[in-house]
Amino acid sequence: MRWPEVSARVRELFRRGAEVALDPKDAWIEELHAASLGGQRMRPVAEDPVLAAATRRVNLANLLHWAAANVQHPGRRVPANTGPESLEAARDLVRRGLDESALDAYRAAQGVVWRRWMEISFELTSDPAELRELLDVSALSISTFIEDTVAATSERMRAERDELTRGAHAERRAAVTLLLEGAPISRTRAEAQLGYGLAGPHTAVIVWSGSGVASEQLEAAAEAVVRASGAA
Repeated sequence: MRWPEVSARVRELFRRGAEVALDPKDAWIEELHAASLGGQRMRPVAEDPVLAAATRRVNLANLLHWAAANVQHPGRRVPANTGPESLEAARDLVRRGLDESALDAYRAAQGVVWRRWMEISFELTSDPAELRELLDVSALSISTFIEDTVAATSERMRAERDELTRGAHAERRAAVTLLLEGAPISRTRAEAQLGYGLAGPHTAVIVWSGSGVASEQLEAAAEAVVRASGAA
């Protein structure tokens, strides 16, 4: 895709507008979240506190990623956001059995960003030619960034899904499912697949966070609980 040339004047306008977008008002952010989590298709995400919190983090991360890129290189194509917020959200979606339709949140948020960006643009200049060029390249920039980010997130979701449906993860999940359903799986076989002894009482601990903690930190917290309890 050949990216359009942007005049020096419009690059300067783009940079100034992006600086405004880097410090979004609370009302903008709330509107962003409401749009991304609204609608029937987004109910499974909106009703799950972990997924809803992850979506809010991704909304803000996408906005700041796009704005920061345009402060540094105004008017250029912005690379997809593949930061930790986006990748963690992809993992959570897959592990709850959701597909790429959940990424509609990105496109819903795009509409809010575009309306707010137009407000910023009209405050930057009243020159018709400048506005035309600024809005034209802005529309391309925002839509391309969102589609590139959706494509990158979809690819990550496919990789996560592949990991969950093959190898040790899949074997362990299948063994747990059989046990919970009361299927005639032998204890020896189940213990071998789980790497876990089934005799005696068991204690379960759920470790989670809604504040953007990386999965590695959650795993470290779970391991700390294991050590503190003296379990093997």
